[in-house]
Amino acid sequence: MKKNQSIIKEVVEEMGGTIEKIIPERKYVCININNERIFISRKFEIASDFISGKMLTAHKDLTYVVLKKNNLPTPNSVCFYKKTLTSTDTEKKLSSLSYPIVIKDSNGSNSKGVFINIKNISEAKKIIFREIDKFKFLIAQEMIFGKEYRVLILGNEAIGVLEMIPPRISGDGKNTIRELIKKKQIKNLEKTNLDSILNNILKDQKVNLDTILEEGRAVLIKGISCLAEGGETRDTTELIHPEIKKICIQTARATGRSLAGIDLICDDIAMHPNKQTVSILEVNGKPDVYIHYNPTHGETQNVVKKIIYYILKLKTISNS
Repeated sequence: MKKNQSIIKEVVEEMGGTIEKIIPERKYVCININNERIFISRKFEIASDFISGKMLTAHKDLTYVVLKKNNLPTPNSVCFYKKTLTSTDTEKKLSSLSYPIVIKDSNGSNSKGVFINIKNISEAKKIIFREIDKFKFLIAQEMIFGKEYRVLILGNEAIGVLEMIPPRISGDGKNTIRELIKKKQIKNLEKTNLDSILNNILKDQKVNLDTILEEGRAVLIKGISCLAEGGETRDTTELIHPEIKKICIQTARATGRSLAGIDLICDDIAMHPNKQTVSILEVNGKPDVYIHYNPTHGETQNVVKKIIYYILKLKTISNS
C-alpha cells in the first residue's frame, strides 16, 4: 500500500505541480502549484478558517527556509540533525558562516538552548556534538548586532512593538558586579549563572565579577533578552517605521500566521530598513501577550482586546 507522501506526489504532479524536498530529516516537502507554496510534513493540516502555519513557526530550521524562499531578511544559517550528523559535514556547514555565530535548539523557546558569541569552528563543533543528543535539531546562525525587538502582527497591523533589553545591572560605586547581580535577581525565578559565558560577556565590557562599578554605569549580564533573568522592555509601538512593519507583515504571511510575534534585530525600529541592517530572527506562532502589558518603559498596549475583536470579526464573516 502506498504511503501519504507517494500518493500526494502523484496527485500533485497530475495537477501540474511539483514536490520539493525541503528538510528530509523532518520529512518536510513543499508543494509548488499555481504559483503558490504549501508546506507539509507527511500529512495535511487545515484549521477551521485557514491552512495552519503551525509547523512553519514551531521549527526554526523550517522558518529559515521559508523566509529565504520569500526573500525576507534573515541571518545566514545552517542546520544540524542527530540522524545525519557527521564531523565532515558539520565542519563544511560551519565553514560557510562568518563568525561569531549563535547555536540554538531548532525547537526551543524562551531563550532555552541558546549558545551565543561562538567565535570559531572548533568551539562550534564542540557545542553541536555535546548538545545534539539533548536537542536533536540544532541551527547555527551568524550573529547580527543591534537592538532586539518583538513585533506583534495581527492581520495587517503591528498591534504591539517592544524593544527587548537584555538583563543588566547598574553600578552604585560600592558593590561588585557579583553582588549587584545577586541583589537584582533576589525575586527572579531564574538566576544568571556565574559561569564562563557570563565571564566572557563581562570581559567584552572590560569588567569582571569582582569589579566595583562606578555609579550609573550599566553592564549587560546576558547576551540576549531574557525576562526571567531580569530583562527589560520598552514600548516602541508608535515608532516602528512603515517599511519595517511591512517586512513583519510579509513574514507573518509567509509563515501562514494571522497572529505572529516577529523577533528582529536592527539599529533603530524607527529608521528606514534601507539605512540599516534588519534581520528576522524568529517567528513565534503562539506569541506571549503579557509582555505588552506594563512594560518596564513606556505605555501598555491592550493587544488582547484587539485580538479578540479580530477573532469575532472572522467568526462573523465565516458565519455570514
